[in-house]
This record gives sequence, C-alpha cells and structure tokens, in this order.
Amino acid sequence: MSLPFVIKRLKITAMNRNGFTFLMAIFMVMLIGIVLGLTGQSWKSIMKREREKELLFRGSQIKEAIENWYNPKYTVPGVQPRAAIHPLMDLKDLLLDPYTLTPLRYLPQNYAAELDGNDPKCAPDCAKLKVYQDPMTGKEWTLIRDNAGAGGFAAASTGIQGGGIIGVASKSDEEPLKTDFKGTALENMGAAGGGTTVAGAGTAPQTVTVTDLNGPASLTPALGGKMTKYSEWKFIADKNNDHTKIYKAYHESW
Repeated sequence: MSLPFVIKRLKITAMNRNGFTFLMAIFMVMLIGIVLGLTGQSWKSIMKREREKELLFRGSQIKEAIENWYNPKYTVPGVQPRAAIHPLMDLKDLLLDPYTLTPLRYLPQNYAAELDGNDPKCAPDCAKLKVYQDPMTGKEWTLIRDNAGAGGFAAASTGIQGGGIIGVASKSDEEPLKTDFKGTALENMGAAGGGTTVAGAGTAPQTVTVTDLNGPASLTPALGGKMTKYSEWKFIADKNNDHTKIYKAYHESW
C-alpha cells in the first residue's frame, strides 16, 4: 500500500470524525435547549400553583375574618363582646377593631406588614399592606360590598357611600390551574348566606355589589360551576359557614 494512499485515507477519516463531532455538538445543543425549555415551563407552573394556593389561603382567611366581624358573639379571652355590629368599611379594621376599647383582631398581625411598592409586576398600583394585596397581581383586592344588608350583613350607615365589605376577589383574569371546586368545601365560592349572587362592577377601587337574593340576578360561574379566571374566585362571607371546612378545603387534593 503506497504512502500517498495511506495519507489520503487518514485525511478522509479525520474529516468524517470532525463531521460526526459537529453533528453531535448540534444534537447536544438542541437537547440542552429542550431540557431548559421544559424546566422553565415546569418552574413557571410550580410558581403559578404556589401563588394560586396563596390566593386560596389568604382569601379564605380574609373571608373567615369578615364572618367573625359580623358575628355578634365573636370575642377573645379578655375582650368584652361588642355592643353593636358595624359595617366593615376598610379591610384594615380587621387588623384592629376600632369599635372596641380593648384590642380585638380578626387577622394575624403579619397582615399589617408593609409591602414593597416597587414590584414591577404591579407598579405603580401595588398594595401598600399585605391585608390589601391580591397575591396574583400584587394590587389591591376587588372589594365585594353589601349595599342593602342582603344576607343578614350590616348595610352601610346613613351617609356612607357603598355597603359594608363582605368579601374579596382577585383582579387577575388569568386562567387558573384549578378551575373546578365541585365536591369540595369551596364548591359554592361566590355565594353569600347560601344563595347571594353578585353582579356589576364599580370604579376604582373596583367593587362588586350584592344585589337581589331572591330574583334571577346574573349568576357567576363561581357558583358551583367551572371558573376560567382568578377574578371569579370570590371569597364572600357566609353567616352559616363552618370554619373547620375552609381548612379542610385548603388541603384537599389538587
């Protein structure tokens, strides 16, 4: 076998190896890109699920606090029961009841935490206190008010615009991961007093007013149906609510 022939074969083999190495490099880059893409999507879903659970938890705590606010028998050791029930006009009052001589709280003190108003997700309309913050947007909750005292809640006092707050809802129109609460303790999310419907919307800060309890008002998908927006998750106080159920609902399977 001549020397020129051997040199030619070695050159061909080297070229083939270089070509194979190049193809392998391209394949590895593509594979890494796919893995990173899947990891990114998975991480995004995980973060969304955690915010969703925080929305459920925080909204449920505020819902329960409002129920205690309107409960004339609610008290804590060392605090005298209230002489009268007043409409809840500001969520901040759940942190410290302004109508009692001794401190009475309906939410944990950490809800009084001041928040960073520079969050790019919500700036310049970020909530200033945790009690006001919708976890999905970082902005203030949509407030649900009861102008007529429907469902047995205290209506607005004379001269006060807007009824007492009886619930909150997210401002996010993003589609939830969990869209159906059928068969859980939150199946009737959006109902107050076992049948109140909600309709309409006001100006900023956005409010939703409870209307006719008995008539065919516009039902929301939140009343036992499928929900396609976080804004349809309405945490409305129920005078007859069993508070043990809300904790069970928070831990129900996803």
